[in-house]
Amino acid sequence: MKILLPILGLLLISTSASAYEQVYLDRLLKSLQCNFCNLSDADLTDHDLKGADMSEANLKGINLTNAKLHGVWFTHSRMQGAILEGADVTNALMDYTELAGANLRNTNLSGSQLIFANLTDADLTGATLKGAELRGVIFCNTIMPDGEINNSGCQ
Repeated sequence: MKILLPILGLLLISTSASAYEQVYLDRLLKSLQCNFCNLSDADLTDHDLKGADMSEANLKGINLTNAKLHGVWFTHSRMQGAILEGADVTNALMDYTELAGANLRNTNLSGSQLIFANLTDADLTGATLKGAELRGVIFCNTIMPDGEINNSGCQ
């Protein structure tokens, strides 16, 4: 994808700013540390990232399908459009995480903290929320685990 930026009457073409940076992916896979990094659109399907720190990261569009994310720190991360279908996200910290439009179908969020998370347009069909802390969560056009639409947080 290209971005066109008009600057001083010139038209510059640049690559998309949303694609992940390989150095951050390498760091995450080696040390499980990637706070404040850019992993947008990265494909981490089936990866074991238990205990990783991805707080305050750009994780827009990241694919974490069936990933093992037990105890991961996603606090203050931007995860719009992320795919976590079938992932094990038990006991994760997701406070203030932006999950608008995220696919959380069949995701295990048991014991996770989602305090003040934004789940606008997210799909939680079949997700497990047993013991999850959901205080202050924004639900707007959110598909809940039972398939019902929750609009309690719409403004």
